[in-house]
Amino acid sequence: MLLSIFICIGAFVGLLLLLRRDKVSLGLPLAYLFLLLLNHVPGAYAHIAGGGLLWGSDETATGIYFTAIGAVCFVVGVWLARSRLNRMPVHLQPDREQYSKFCLLGGWVFVYGLSPLSHIPSLGAAIEKGGAVWMLGVMLGLRSALARADVTRVAIWLSVLMIYPVLGLLLGGFLSYGAAAVIIVGAIVAISTVSILRVIIVTIIVSLVGLSVFVNYFQHRDEIRAAVWGGAPMEQRIDASLGIFREFQWLDWSNQDQLIALHERLNQNYFVGLAAERIEGGQVDYLHGRSVWEGLLSLVPRAVWPDKPVFGGSPKVVREMTGLLLNENTSWGVGNVMEFQINFGIPGLVVGFLALGWLLGTLDRKAAETERAGNLGRVFFFFLPAAALIQPIGSIVELTGGAAAALVAAYGWSWAWERWSRRGARSTKRAAGNVRKLPHPRL
Repeated sequence: MLLSIFICIGAFVGLLLLLRRDKVSLGLPLAYLFLLLLNHVPGAYAHIAGGGLLWGSDETATGIYFTAIGAVCFVVGVWLARSRLNRMPVHLQPDREQYSKFCLLGGWVFVYGLSPLSHIPSLGAAIEKGGAVWMLGVMLGLRSALARADVTRVAIWLSVLMIYPVLGLLLGGFLSYGAAAVIIVGAIVAISTVSILRVIIVTIIVSLVGLSVFVNYFQHRDEIRAAVWGGAPMEQRIDASLGIFREFQWLDWSNQDQLIALHERLNQNYFVGLAAERIEGGQVDYLHGRSVWEGLLSLVPRAVWPDKPVFGGSPKVVREMTGLLLNENTSWGVGNVMEFQINFGIPGLVVGFLALGWLLGTLDRKAAETERAGNLGRVFFFFLPAAALIQPIGSIVELTGGAAAALVAAYGWSWAWERWSRRGARSTKRAAGNVRKLPHPRL
């Protein structure tokens, strides 16, 4: 198990070095791999630290072994994508202040203003995935502020970034969605920062702090969700959420409660290993591409096919393959590792992660190239589908359907930005034309 963990960490470091080689990247593949390992490595190490305290160690060992294979194949896929694209000279990034503000405000309108429309078939999916442009705005704004060493702007953009996870906790009772957004935005900093040593040190510190916040959140999760889901006043929700920090405990690998929390929430390996054991024992059979076919069906808009028998989420598959009786009020994502493996075994794992790495690597590189070239309207076509693919514990249905919805939203954002930018250019031109030239003073 320890060797598999080292391989996972080595794959992450290798991907970091690969993306930093020419720095033509928004860091999206790095964000994906970090989130994938976040859902597998801490839980696996908890079994090592627990010394037999936790249940399911054999299944966990099998799951982290498959995860290591997937992580390496993902990095190879990203490498293949980047090796086939044109090399670009490294130069200073242009200022993207207006573009960043446009993405931020437009994304917030989608996320918070149009959320009542989320139940409408097809339109709701486009609104949900299109709202991710706020992350693009924060990414570019934060990168620009760091490049100029503008401490004030860095603080502003970091504060803006934290609005989403805080509201996600207070309005939804979930920490995972906000944490994923922070990781996606932060990945560009890991690519653009000059010192690789500083990046590694900060990554380690952020990981330890993040895991510490998680284990404290896990202890107060029921209290927070009872307040949020029960419709309690905002003051009560804030008070329940602050319980995370009142008796804050740092991550302690000898703390039994913390090890259980890591096993129950950040140990996707257990489900992977349990499904593999049931397949090997003949209790269930491989899916033989069934969920891949469902992923293709998800590309058909529900507005066109209202009775489409494919839905986002994956508790049915998890129940079928693991034999567990799962709480219907809790999210049980099948995860990319498990879904690739239960379809075709290790060959499915290898091909699946190679393809995912190549696709995400291509979209990331194209997004960075178009952004550097100043073709900002086209950045949406690459960034939004890539962001929709960053769901390491989602299903193939969610990946394909989400990417398709994101592509539809990209057309709308590109149109809106072109109109916005042209209007701004005309206003600037008119203002310049109205400035009277003053005569030179006599000497």
